[in-house]
Amino acid sequence: MTETETQQVICVIGMHRSGTSCLIGSLKYGGLELGEHSTWNPHNQQGNHENPELVEFHQQLLADNAGRWDRPPRHMRYRSTHRSAAQRIIDRFAGYRRWGFKDPRTTLALPLWRSLIPGLQPVGIFRNPLAVVASLQRREPARRISTEQGLALWHHYNHRLYREYRRRSFPLFNFDWDEEHFHHRLNAVHQDFELQPLSPGQRFYNVDLRHFPAEPGTLPWRVRRLYRKLQALAG
Repeated sequence: MTETETQQVICVIGMHRSGTSCLIGSLKYGGLELGEHSTWNPHNQQGNHENPELVEFHQQLLADNAGRWDRPPRHMRYRSTHRSAAQRIIDRFAGYRRWGFKDPRTTLALPLWRSLIPGLQPVGIFRNPLAVVASLQRREPARRISTEQGLALWHHYNHRLYREYRRRSFPLFNFDWDEEHFHHRLNAVHQDFELQPLSPGQRFYNVDLRHFPAEPGTLPWRVRRLYRKLQALAG
């Protein structure tokens, strides 16, 4: 057996500005090893907990496929150099029984990571489309992301999240849940992964993290339909 076959490896997937930092931070507080990672970010009060080497790898991978995070390619092609670079990141966690990682771009490259890590365990999270767009527009004013562009991005990422869930189900969170329900579901996941339960003082998630409640508006039918499907799957 390879080392990754004896390890438990968890990755958080989901769209940017949808609670992925909150989710991986909560798993970290329960004892999940993240290796080198960011603990401060101007757009995340408690840090985005992303591995800089992993983010750089995903950026290069997208660029090699003529894309970037806000212009994702329709199809991803993985070269031997990509597989080697990803394997080097994995090798840095040799010796850890349980580790994980998070970068929203992982949602676009999950087939590569699945091929390299047998038994990879995704944990997904999504958020109201209009809230995501409002947060993107606030975070990226120079890009001037329109509501139409933001909703198209939301659909692209979350369609891959949905497709992955239909392939094999995994824990799925809704960032619009209230705090108590979020932590009730989170504690169940911690128990399943043999992580430590969070004390009230360790809670990463609170409603103050959600700066942009969804404003009333009409969603395109395909966005509305996918959002409802995800809500039903999350329960």
